[in-house]
Amino acid sequence: MFAIDCPSHGRQVLVTDRRIRSLANTDHGIVLDVECWCGTHVTLVTGRSARPAAARPLTPAA
Repeated sequence: MFAIDCPSHGRQVLVTDRRIRSLANTDHGIVLDVECWCGTHVTLVTGRSARPAAARPLTPAA
């Protein structure tokens, strides 16, 4: 399990790895599209090459 910041809930929510909808290894880090159990899609960037949150523009998943 891991925590995501769900904008619909307005707080962190625990989800399982089964909620990962896509995974891509990019030059900016590992990009995950995760679906909260409420149906909201959240995009996360993680990994060693991930830049700080303020420096990486992310667009919401469609």
